[in-house]
Amino acid sequence: MKELKWYGLFFIAVLGFLWIIGFNGLYGQDSYEYLRYTKCLNEFFKSGTNPGDYFWPVLYPLIGSVLSFAIPLPFALQLISTLSLLFAAIYLEKIILLIFRVEKIWVRLHVFLFFLLSPYMLRASLVVMSDSLSIFFVVAAWYYFEEYKRSVTSKSFLLFVFFFAAAITTRYAAFIVLFVPAVVMGIKFFRNFKFLNFLAAICIVAVLCIPHFLIRKLNPLGFLSHEWVMSWSPLNFFRSQFDTRDGIEKYSYYNLLYAFFNLMHPAFCFADLLLLGIVYKVRKQIKGFGLLPILLSTLLYGLFLAGIPFQNMRFLLLSFPLALIVLFAGYNELRQYLVRRKLQVYGVVIVLIIQIGLFYRVFIPFYNDSKTEKQVSVGMSKYANATLYTFSIDMALKSYGYKGNIINMSQIKMDTLKNKDTNALVLFNVKQFSEEYKNKNPMINWEYLNNNYALVKIDDMPEGWVLYKLHFDFQKK
Repeated sequence: MKELKWYGLFFIAVLGFLWIIGFNGLYGQDSYEYLRYTKCLNEFFKSGTNPGDYFWPVLYPLIGSVLSFAIPLPFALQLISTLSLLFAAIYLEKIILLIFRVEKIWVRLHVFLFFLLSPYMLRASLVVMSDSLSIFFVVAAWYYFEEYKRSVTSKSFLLFVFFFAAAITTRYAAFIVLFVPAVVMGIKFFRNFKFLNFLAAICIVAVLCIPHFLIRKLNPLGFLSHEWVMSWSPLNFFRSQFDTRDGIEKYSYYNLLYAFFNLMHPAFCFADLLLLGIVYKVRKQIKGFGLLPILLSTLLYGLFLAGIPFQNMRFLLLSFPLALIVLFAGYNELRQYLVRRKLQVYGVVIVLIIQIGLFYRVFIPFYNDSKTEKQVSVGMSKYANATLYTFSIDMALKSYGYKGNIINMSQIKMDTLKNKDTNALVLFNVKQFSEEYKNKNPMINWEYLNNNYALVKIDDMPEGWVLYKLHFDFQKK
């Protein structure tokens, strides 16, 4: 336990940081949806009320709903994310020790500097999202895969199966990251087949999949028909603009380059390219370390992301720990160089300063968005009984207690509405939506309202949000 004290101190520091800035982990539509469904599951356990369905795998909100009996929401979900980062770091350390067999202190330093303090990774551990939990399950599964390769034991096999199934029931895309080790494990297992282990593995997978099949019993494989999966194409590798149902998405880089940003983007690891260069230099020395499955998995997942007509840095987090395992070879060479010249302390200080600065850069927009959503929601509390037409912020409004009827402007067409509430309001952010959602429902509806009815401004909200009174009974000629 003594050796884990540094992780404990890091955990206390993170909790202190969250308390000081008052960040509750909620930002954007997704986090509010996770919170909503966690509350539904909590209510199901208390009263048997059907929680209904929702978009993503169920394990993250399920764990959150159980934890919420002891810890209030949304902090229970935020706590899962933070603890998951720490557990993932512990397992990542164990993997690197298993593969490279170097002193633990240097492995831990690598994990602290480039994993725990990775700007995107640290940010993911502070928000109400399933990313951090899925990363923990992926890293834990990979550790037991590496252990099974070295000593074919029932314990390693069954723990791999558990974390493999848990990762997929947290994030479906984890299947791609763990596909290669699962195949290797399967081949090794059937060469040393044990029926009881096979039966136990089936039971483990069945138990972890029960929530999915109970909630999605009418369409358990519906996630396979997701728009991004159905639109996957190698033609997207060399595209950087996509016209989707959610709007026009324009990016600065081709998908194929973006898909491997966790090997070159400073918000993952600012020293990526330097360490990659050193890895290439010492490639012959590390040839026998068994890194091929890691490299293949990183490549496979990158190609999967490159074919999706969408870019999101969050998606690259799943394979980032694998990248850090490979990069350790470069880090270790650089560390030895600095130690020989007695520059290691300066190196650590420089890395700390850069990582903290980059974390500030990527976290502040999240923090500001969260603060804006809360401020707008509080401002809307005095209009709580009205029908409200809005977009993007509807989940935040519901989460903070708006009681009126909220109609999402992306899900309707205003010109086809038959029943129009004369006591209606419109909350909209023209500056934010005009370009991205041009010729899409939100802007089509906004322009239709402006051209056909009277919109009277009644309140200016933070960051460009404006509240209007909508007069359906005043039709423009």
